[in-house]
Amino acid sequence: MLAILMFVVAPLQAMGLLAAHHFGIAFALVLIVAVFAVSGSLIAVAATLVAVAMIFVATVLRLRQPSLFDVYLDAGAWMMTGLTLGIVVTRAVFAPGRVTLHRVIGAVLLYLSIALSFMALFCFVALTMPDAFSGLGPLQDNLALASKLIYFSFVTLTSVGYGDIIPVHPLARSLANIEAIIGQLYPATLLARLVTLELEGRHGR
Repeated sequence: MLAILMFVVAPLQAMGLLAAHHFGIAFALVLIVAVFAVSGSLIAVAATLVAVAMIFVATVLRLRQPSLFDVYLDAGAWMMTGLTLGIVVTRAVFAPGRVTLHRVIGAVLLYLSIALSFMALFCFVALTMPDAFSGLGPLQDNLALASKLIYFSFVTLTSVGYGDIIPVHPLARSLANIEAIIGQLYPATLLARLVTLELEGRHGR
């Protein structure tokens, strides 16, 4: 659902072809249940509920009078969601045990969560320093901004670097460098861990 939200729903909503409120509500409900089922932590569930509440408030305020404050709320909610998902899924993916399809899907979800967290960080930088990025366009309370930041985050994480959006401010460049390094190290670390778990499982049998 997160992949559909980021790669299908967000672009269509930014183009004005889709209203994603119902999908967002469904995603929020599934996310809350999934976080509790995987972690069993009330703290993780509480953090997810706070994030959902922030998005709900931002949506209500946006319908009344759009402002950059709504974008701050959205960025904070996505940051909280990304970190919560990252912590919960990391414990499940790198924990001892057999290598299963669920573990592999969790590894993909963790990769998406990394990009989601950095998207929120880039949004905070862009809001506090309007000239931090070149090619991002004017900062307005619209869904095109989120779509552009998702795009930039994944371009950076995968080290594609098309060059249409460029970090200019030192802080923006530093965050981009960190994300690019994580994007290179994560697959190698994940592969090594999965191979180790698979070998341990074979020896255990």
